Amino acid sequence: MSLYIFITEQDRIIFKSVSDKELNEDFQEALKYCPSLMIQEYTLCTSEMFKQRKSETMYNIYHDVDYKRSPYQARFQSSGSGNKAIVRAYLHGIINGNQNK
Repeated sequence: MSLYIFITEQDRIIFKSVSDKELNEDFQEALKYCPSLMIQEYTLCTSEMFKQRKSETMYNIYHDVDYKRSPYQARFQSSGSGNKAIVRAYLHGIINGNQNK
């Protein structure tokens, strides 16, 4: 069972890049091998009692169900979503997996 989200044409444009330069380069390279990839960036703020608030940039990876524009839904890829290190590992898996074919 997968988690699907509703997406619009604007989401298909916005979810094709992130502000982190290093991660964006990896994403653009992976996009060549898997055109259905989409990425969302958000800031997660956490706070504990009597401690300073922490904020960390997190990323969600999605696969457009039909990137040729029919249904407007995308599948959430939980194994590739999280902090920058997890997302880069997932993207490098796509890149390296397709280069060896």
